[in-house]
Amino acid sequence: MTHNRSFAARLWVVFFVNGAVLSSWAPRIPEVKHLLNLSDSELGIALFGVAAGSVPALLLTARILDRVRSGPVSVVTALSFSVSLPLIGVVDGMWQLTGVLMLLGAASGVLDIAMNTAAITYQQHTGHRVVSRLHGGYSLGVLAGALGGVAATHIGATVTEHFLAVAVLLVTLTLVCAPTLWSQPRTPTEREAHDTPVFVRNRRFGLPVTIAVLAVSGLLIEGLITDWSALLITRDLGAPASLGANTLALFSLAMFVSRSAGDTVLNRFTERTVLTTIAVVVICLVPLGSVASHPVAMAVAIGLVGLVLGPVFPIAVSRASRSAPGRAAAMTAQVSAVGYFAYLGGPPVIGFVADGIGLPLTFAATVALSCAGIALARRNPD
Repeated sequence: MTHNRSFAARLWVVFFVNGAVLSSWAPRIPEVKHLLNLSDSELGIALFGVAAGSVPALLLTARILDRVRSGPVSVVTALSFSVSLPLIGVVDGMWQLTGVLMLLGAASGVLDIAMNTAAITYQQHTGHRVVSRLHGGYSLGVLAGALGGVAATHIGATVTEHFLAVAVLLVTLTLVCAPTLWSQPRTPTEREAHDTPVFVRNRRFGLPVTIAVLAVSGLLIEGLITDWSALLITRDLGAPASLGANTLALFSLAMFVSRSAGDTVLNRFTERTVLTTIAVVVICLVPLGSVASHPVAMAVAIGLVGLVLGPVFPIAVSRASRSAPGRAAAMTAQVSAVGYFAYLGGPPVIGFVADGIGLPLTFAATVALSCAGIALARRNPD
């Protein structure tokens, strides 16, 4: 039991590392754009490199995990992800930046599947819910990386200095966790998948529609708030830029709290009850903030959304693994790929719609549609 708890604690650190890498880069994007003299369209092409690298990696990693344990893969990928970050500081053009971001995206995709698979196999082996709490580590990593980026900019650290410091810290954290994660025993579920004949093991398992809808709905709201809430509050509601930035920090902190408490909540209430409550609360909060037409009211509403939204995607990951026992990696890859599509692809589509009907209406409509998806998917398909 002690080893099990130690493994979960070390895995939490890996989730933290995953969240901290790209969020460290986000606050320095304007500076890198200026240093490389990129146009908006050129920056858009470069930023697409993250998605271009991550989505194929998400789907290919399942094949790797058919033969290699998820713990060691998590260690190697977390190290690779961290040490790749400083490469951004030495690029000298759009295509080099795109290539580095593709590398970071691929590392992020592999790590996402490996760490979630490790979490699922641990949960199946011990019978203790941990996925939501581990995703809380990811949310805290996102918050830490973003705040670190703001601090580095404030003190005048160069991009290279900042990213080298982040890499050293994250590599150190990963190496501390490496011995425990590397010695991860193969669970009965993993042995069953590994020992299954190849012609059976390569059979494709389709992701149930309700699970896909749940993943898309949860991450679409998260992507919407991450990419568009600051603009909504500052431009459409007339708040200062500081409130927009603080709203994002508040949302990240609330997601950390929500995900950290998610397993405790799910041990007391059914998934269906939790998802129903989330859908009802979120669909009430955002329209209330919109009706008030006050930036502080909207900021509070977004913070409260973060306090309840956290368990949605971890529930989708857990359900995906239960839908095909012994194929945790494959199912985690599928649900993550679907979720990433919503998280990365949804916000640009929202921008096109907002050009036509306005951001406030688009924001509220997207939240309403996503809540309807969560409500429809609340019934466990198993």
